[in-house]
Amino acid sequence: MPTIRPSADIRNNYQEISKLCKQTGKPVYITVNGKGDTAVIDIDVLDDLYARLELYEKLAAGMKQIDDGKGLTHEQVFSKFRDGSV
Repeated sequence: MPTIRPSADIRNNYQEISKLCKQTGKPVYITVNGKGDTAVIDIDVLDDLYARLELYEKLAAGMKQIDDGKGLTHEQVFSKFRDGSV
């Protein structure tokens, strides 16, 4: 279950929210007038999410190359490394 806090808590209880994000690794959802508005997340968790997203995008591009018949076999890749062309 996500942690949900009113926007006033950002101003009044920032340290508590920051600590909660760091301890749980999960975002804290901030509401304004009872409606979802923003999420606060630990910076290390955010960096990890962006790194994963970048990896997934690269994997998807590689899978598309394979589907399009443009991929290389592992022998071809290793040959390029041995030859120093990579």
